[in-house]
This record gives sequence, structure tokens and C-alpha cells, in this order.
Amino acid sequence: MIVPNPAVLQQAVDRYLALATDGHMAVAVPVQNAAYTLCVLTGTRTVEEAMAAVRLLRSPSPSHRRQTFTVSSGETAPGERELVS
Repeated sequence: MIVPNPAVLQQAVDRYLALATDGHMAVAVPVQNAAYTLCVLTGTRTVEEAMAAVRLLRSPSPSHRRQTFTVSSGETAPGERELVS
């Protein structure tokens, strides 16, 4: 997994939280953009998953911060890969 720069990640979290608490319709698109940025940085699909990933990345335990994946040798459909941790 590619680990984002902690400063960039913190900046993205701060921006999302600041916009999400506003509640005005005028910030709907910026909130979506900030959520998208968080998802891209953390490799997730939802804000909830992104925030969970942020908590794991901030975790003091190195085993929680790094996961390695390999492609299994089992049978999969053509063009698919099965990820095994």
C-alpha cells in the first residue's frame, strides 16, 4: 500500500472536516471534492472507510500501518486477481 505523506493527509482531513461541518448548500461540491481527495489518498471508496484508514495510519502500532498483498495462485475469472493478505 502506498502511504500518503502525513502532512498532506492531515491537511486533507482538516479541509474535509471544516467543510463538512458547514452545512450550507454552497459547500456541497467542495465537500464532495474533499471527500474524494481523502478516498484517493487512503485508497478507499467512502469517507467512512477513509477516516478509518486515517486512524489506522496514525496508529502507533507498525503492524496496523502496513499490509502487504500478493496475488493468489488460485483460479479466478480471466482478467481478475484475488488479493490475499
